[in-house]
Amino acid sequence: MKKTLLTILIAFLSFSAYADGKINVLKHSRPGGLIDRMNEVLALSLGDDFGKFVSFGNCAQAKKALANTVEQTLTIWPTEREYGDQPCNLDDSFFISTFSNSPYHITYFKDNTKASDINHLLTGEITVGVWDSAFWSAPQTAFLQALNPNIKVVRYKSKPFRTALPSGEIDYKVVSFPGEDPVIAVLGANDYKAITGNELLPGHPFADMGYSFLLVGNLDYDVSLIFKSDAWNKRKDVTHKPWMRDLSRDQQISAVDEMLEQLGSGSK
Repeated sequence: MKKTLLTILIAFLSFSAYADGKINVLKHSRPGGLIDRMNEVLALSLGDDFGKFVSFGNCAQAKKALANTVEQTLTIWPTEREYGDQPCNLDDSFFISTFSNSPYHITYFKDNTKASDINHLLTGEITVGVWDSAFWSAPQTAFLQALNPNIKVVRYKSKPFRTALPSGEIDYKVVSFPGEDPVIAVLGANDYKAITGNELLPGHPFADMGYSFLLVGNLDYDVSLIFKSDAWNKRKDVTHKPWMRDLSRDQQISAVDEMLEQLGSGSK
């Protein structure tokens, strides 16, 4: 009897949570950072359907919450978390759609006239900063050192990464969103008319590489509603574009797995 009552109660609570139509958004990253900004865009795009933010200190806590909540929940999730047996790897049942992708940009400080010359990037004895990511830094380093063996690659945490370029500590840095910094090359199609990774190193496995996101959650949701919203049109991170929209859900999962295996091979 107790089990029956408990089952009824859980079902009632689950129905109540879904009945009001509100959708919560999980937060699981540094406030103000790229992941956080994307989840802000998601929340704004929901309009009157937005419920509340549910915040966690890390992705493992967010993963557990998503698996156990009875409330409708969505979140924007970095794709690299789905590689291998990482603790934040979600079950495919939570995968709704690929979301956005921004190619990596190689940027320099506007007052560094030497760095504005592509030959300096290709032949100079230079230092390039990359984000301190065990997953991304390896393929980025492989590409950069294949491009120019004289390149020294330095991994940076958040605040030092922001200041290293204007201070002259590094000559270039690799970022998904360049902000106001000039762009000298991009590892993919871009709006800057900059030379691409494939033009610099045709056929290199990491010549076309970008930071990407997935839309995950515990409900069916049409991702195109986000892309049609004012919140998306007004996003700060304009280099992030809708990603793999022409593929079915199963095709997206297969393509993401294949991409992660290729990128992950760079860190082995």
